[in-house]
Amino acid sequence: MATVVVAGACGAGDTHGTLGPETTTTAEASQGLGALAAARAQWDASAPTNYVVTQWDRCDGCPTEPHTVAVRKGEVVSLASTETETIEDVFATIEDAIRGGADVEVVYDEALGYPTRLVIDLDGAGSPDVDLELGELEAMPIVETLEELLAAKQLWEAHNLTSYRYIFRADCTCPDGGTFEVEVRDGDVKAVRPLDAAAETSDLHPTELDAAFADLETWLVDSGPLIADGLLAVDVRMDPKYGYPRWFRIEGADIDSERFAGKFTLIVTLDLVTTLPAPPSLDLREVTDARARWQRAAVTDYQYVVTVHCECSEDERGPFLVTVREGEVVSAARTTDGRNAPDHAVTIDGVFDVIELSIAENVDVDVTYDPILGYPVLVILDPEAVAVDGGVAITISDFDTGT
Repeated sequence: MATVVVAGACGAGDTHGTLGPETTTTAEASQGLGALAAARAQWDASAPTNYVVTQWDRCDGCPTEPHTVAVRKGEVVSLASTETETIEDVFATIEDAIRGGADVEVVYDEALGYPTRLVIDLDGAGSPDVDLELGELEAMPIVETLEELLAAKQLWEAHNLTSYRYIFRADCTCPDGGTFEVEVRDGDVKAVRPLDAAAETSDLHPTELDAAFADLETWLVDSGPLIADGLLAVDVRMDPKYGYPRWFRIEGADIDSERFAGKFTLIVTLDLVTTLPAPPSLDLREVTDARARWQRAAVTDYQYVVTVHCECSEDERGPFLVTVREGEVVSAARTTDGRNAPDHAVTIDGVFDVIELSIAENVDVDVTYDPILGYPVLVILDPEAVAVDGGVAITISDFDTGT
């Protein structure tokens, strides 16, 4: 990538670079405008007509979640009043900042010329007023027929993604709308979190991405006559990597029917944020891997608090503070009154023994391990029976090596 920095408000010897060691500084705004013009020319010569680009606002206090801008024929495909900058808009922001004498740092994409990182310090005080990062530009495949939709569905199914997190954003001329974070595990929606005021009161219920295919198939099949007559427009763009519907726009004319009433425009954006690891398996190999991680850490002196969640007496529940020195338990006492708790005087290796024995005896076990040291932080024995007083959950917390 080619890096250009314009320090319009400082001397030639000053540097305010935040983009790394490749950054250079010049007091001549014309040089920045020259680089900008070259990048713009490169963009004009190679830019796709329809694209999506993910943007991150890195400034203090800005939203931490990225947002995706979808552009069709040079215009943002969104009804939202924010998040509407095309690449051309970002170029205009750079030019205005340079001509205004601000400190501007830009990284341009080598292949397409568009800005991939923009930092603007309006007053030269060293604190960015704009800190924008743009991801890889993606040209999105267009789906106009049921056959094309089913072909994209095959790509999505080939990835076999069942656990993931995505952002659902609906812009609509109707009352419904809003932005949600959706968590899907094992193919089922486990959590839907509203991210804006509209979502707080919305009647929308985002589902797993697989359901989006079914919804679009319904639109394309059931509304075929309306589409053919030009009364309904269905515009769908698929994610180029995973094949799921990245965004779709449904626009209806003034239709009077049982299903439609009047004009409306609905735009839905679906941004896959991350895939999620599958829940811990319950086989012995996973326990062995976690135990090996714990043994590689070679921790011999430590303390931890163990709490037993069960339908049992307070003497059995704890919490208990267990102290281990040179791999041996030296004390185990209830934290509330300091009373000894010999039944809970086990090392971490002893906890692993309980897990392995339970698996060997075909007891259903659900375990969560510390991602670094590998020791168990939550052990649930017979999870389905916990709600009916038959299961046991053990938590290990406040782990401390004293270093």
